[in-house]
Amino acid sequence: MGTVLAITSQKGGVGKTTLALNLGYALARRGWRTLVVDADPQGGIALSVSSSLVVRPGLADLLRGSADLTGAIVETRMPDLRLMPVGTLSALGAGAWSGDLADGRALEPILTRARADHDVVLVDTAPGLGGSTLGVLRNADWFLVPLQAEPLAGRAVRALLAAIDALHEEGAAPSFAGIVLTMLQSRQATSLEVAQESWRLFPAEVVIEATVPRDAIFLEASAKGVPVSLLHRRPPPVSSVFDQIAAEVETRIGLASEEDDDVIPLVD
Repeated sequence: MGTVLAITSQKGGVGKTTLALNLGYALARRGWRTLVVDADPQGGIALSVSSSLVVRPGLADLLRGSADLTGAIVETRMPDLRLMPVGTLSALGAGAWSGDLADGRALEPILTRARADHDVVLVDTAPGLGGSTLGVLRNADWFLVPLQAEPLAGRAVRALLAAIDALHEEGAAPSFAGIVLTMLQSRQATSLEVAQESWRLFPAEVVIEATVPRDAIFLEASAKGVPVSLLHRRPPPVSSVFDQIAAEVETRIGLASEEDDDVIPLVD
């Protein structure tokens, strides 16, 4: 059975969808059968990949029974990477739909079936800790938190962790995979101060070593509907960040095995 990793944040606009899509691609490239599920009613995954996905069946259709699992999944040119968009969901009905998922019961059979065919199921959630996000966390094995490098961001993470503790008390037990610093501006003093504050606030083993910089290339990749690694024939340097994050995450959530540490000789 695969593992479910929720990518969640109290705030919007922190690079959550960018992290979900590019981390999913990086994990697939490392050989893990990966499914990226969009549980955000705003449908960020579809908007980031292709306008055609906006009208494709997805999670909402699967929950309504108007699509089966195969029909809700989109194959990609990367054999080990598949996507499940949020699907057909009206703007007026999005709030009620999200609220109906809060107790996690409707999502449980879907995520259980998704686990059976994938090594890792990455779920991009809506901002905040309510509605569909709460339902995802009640079914997740792990959660990963993007932390935007801006003032007061650390407080939002502490609030999220406190809320997760409440979930633990009711029996749900998603484990903390770590924090990924996003939109870091290494030459901007305030941004660096946030990074330094996160290193002070949280144990070293909690914060992922690799950081996602603020870079216009992510907007370009989103506009063209591809992970940043596929933006050009030669991947831009920033794409290596997600390979580093994937390497850390796979160890933290138990994907890697002792065999992965075997030395591969250069010549026979």
